[in-house]
Amino acid sequence: MNFFKKIFGTSEKPTGSWTMFSTSKKEVNDLLVSSGQLRIERDYIQIDDYPFQPSIAYGQTRILVDTIDEIDIESYPPTIKVKDELIFLTSEKRDELKEFARRNDLKIVKRPDIWGWILEPFLDTEFTKETDERLTRLLNEYGLTEEIVNSIRKEVKTQMLKYNFDTMLWEWGGLGAEDVLKAMRTKYNEEDFKEFYDKVMKLALSTKQTKK
Repeated sequence: MNFFKKIFGTSEKPTGSWTMFSTSKKEVNDLLVSSGQLRIERDYIQIDDYPFQPSIAYGQTRILVDTIDEIDIESYPPTIKVKDELIFLTSEKRDELKEFARRNDLKIVKRPDIWGWILEPFLDTEFTKETDERLTRLLNEYGLTEEIVNSIRKEVKTQMLKYNFDTMLWEWGGLGAEDVLKAMRTKYNEEDFKEFYDKVMKLALSTKQTKK
């Protein structure tokens, strides 16, 4: 199937500044930044080289268990919530995280994949009208109107195309909050990225709107 038809539902090349494989080698390397090195101890988690500067995990190697509000072990990647942000953990230690949560009696949750729904048009698969309608309904339940979602997608479009295709990641199963942060950190300066980071966290932690 034609590449552009697969990701946009059309055989025409998308308009905008992105040209496939035009991203510099340096930016490709920055897009593929590591999530850090995770170590799990009895009563704390240690993350070295966490890539997102606005995070409390940036430059802070130990996150004590009594600062962790909850953990989502089954998400990809697993996350812990500390105050008003999610911290992304590497997936290969999922079993150790389960034991860590059990041992410390952490609250285990399963969060909605809000950023996954927002970013679905940028997967290496066809984005159909039916998929669009389904995701619009889901996102609307969390207070995200079609106008808001379209605005976010427009903001991240070029960077997400670079991230998924110019890096040859070719992800088709799912992209999420960590992915969009990796993508946008190469575009924004420190101040703008902090603002974007806060928006990502706010949306990722959204809850369903109460119907009146």
